[in-house]
Amino acid sequence: MVVVIVGPGVVAASAETHEVVRVAHPAVTASVIDVGPVGSSPGDLRTYWTTLTKPGTVAAIGSMSGSLLTTAVDKPRAGYELRTAALVFTIGAAANQLEVGGIAKYRRQAPTVSRSESVIRPVVGGSGRYAGATGWCRSTHKADNTWRHTFHLWLPGSATGRG
Repeated sequence: MVVVIVGPGVVAASAETHEVVRVAHPAVTASVIDVGPVGSSPGDLRTYWTTLTKPGTVAAIGSMSGSLLTTAVDKPRAGYELRTAALVFTIGAAANQLEVGGIAKYRRQAPTVSRSESVIRPVVGGSGRYAGATGWCRSTHKADNTWRHTFHLWLPGSATGRG
């Protein structure tokens, strides 16, 4: 429950729910747009698209599409780079989307985080069933080269547009 004081003696309360959403997908292949010098450099763009499933199943429940943009090379240390994310997870109906942003470190030559590693990024918004969502997402690159994304969402109780 979130309580907001809106004026002297006036308090408005809105219910807020916490929801955990888990999705999985197979290995991904990046399409790379290499700008600037050949090889890793700021401005390089990697794009992705893959189907989503519930963990442990094979039936498609949606898709993930997005990009990683290289912003710094040899940061936070030599052999690594920083990439910002703009990833959109569509779960079920086309209107049910969650957007993940943020930054993470990657090995310079790797298309994505290494196997058996995970990154945490903010959920920057949602639509449809996830309208008004905030929270965070842990993306784990599993040892078998598949992925699991666990969303920890806070959803406003009175959000409109949920399907």
